[in-house]
Amino acid sequence: MPMDREHIHGGDPERELKRLGLAPRQVLDFSVNVSPLGVPQEIKAIWNDLFREIESYPTVDGQGVTHYYEKRFGLDAARILAGNGSTESIYLAPRALGLRKVVVINPSFYDYTRASLAAGAELIPVELKATDGFAPPDFSVLERALAISDGLFVGNPNNPTGTVFPRKLLLDLATTFPSKWLLVDEAFVQFLDQPHAISLLKEQPPPVNILVFHSLTKFFALPGLRLGAVVGHPDIISRLRQLKEPWSVNRIAEKVAMTLIDCADYEEKLANLIRRERPRVFARLKKIAGFQPFEPAANFLLARWTPTAELDDFLLFMMRSGIHLRDCRNFPGLEDNFFRMAIRQPEENDRVLSLMQNCAAQFL
Repeated sequence: MPMDREHIHGGDPERELKRLGLAPRQVLDFSVNVSPLGVPQEIKAIWNDLFREIESYPTVDGQGVTHYYEKRFGLDAARILAGNGSTESIYLAPRALGLRKVVVINPSFYDYTRASLAAGAELIPVELKATDGFAPPDFSVLERALAISDGLFVGNPNNPTGTVFPRKLLLDLATTFPSKWLLVDEAFVQFLDQPHAISLLKEQPPPVNILVFHSLTKFFALPGLRLGAVVGHPDIISRLRQLKEPWSVNRIAEKVAMTLIDCADYEEKLANLIRRERPRVFARLKKIAGFQPFEPAANFLLARWTPTAELDDFLLFMMRSGIHLRDCRNFPGLEDNFFRMAIRQPEENDRVLSLMQNCAAQFL
């Protein structure tokens, strides 16, 4: 397998078909963790009208997205900085805060590492272990790492392991190290069974040293529009705002964000779907010989292929059957045949599980 894959993401089945030597074909993409319900009907209903928005400039700082967070989560506008997805703010924060040593959880979303390196920071890795089920590190482990760094990047829940960091753990770290930065990516928090028990988005009073990155693209199946924000103390958001490029949120994205305020029914339907399907898929996969699944918390599941030493044996079978899964071998610590699959509609999940059973049977 090529070794230059650090910045490869899911959602590109054409690239994977080519890598595996397969002709182009229609595939069901389980490599991306977006809502299986598709774009909300409220957005589809106004889509033709949004065409006219192309002729107008967006607001300089994405006020449409800011308005969403004000109305949906009851946040003060001074605590919100809208972005072109949450990733824009993930790259902005280390640069704006002048971080020189950053603790990064491994394995996790590669852009925490890339954003830190782009800002000139040194990395201090903290490893999650498969033997522990990728459980969050003890407070003492993170305490030692933070003591010699400027801040910590953490996905909560973490992608691709599904690790959930207890709210109290992060708040205790912020209190113990008031001069250190906690950069918390909550891109998948809305997929948790009890997001309000974990999220720091609405923490009051807002800790000065915590920034929360939030995304709308995954939960509402809008990855092509790039919608998100970073939320924090007003003084820190003002600091970030001074260094952020203007007009990074397009006009259509602003209008869509404002419409999402009225999508409560969609949110409830999606939450119920994931709440039902996640444990069902996990339970069935545990019974299929040849796979080692790890308990999921959000809308995706990490697993390991065990019948052979080559994950491509499995990926090729699935791609030939029209299923694209996320090869996780480019994540540090997941080189040994790990892959990730999204939680989708029941019939789609059943199709994948059936194919996985058929594939494993050929190699066992």
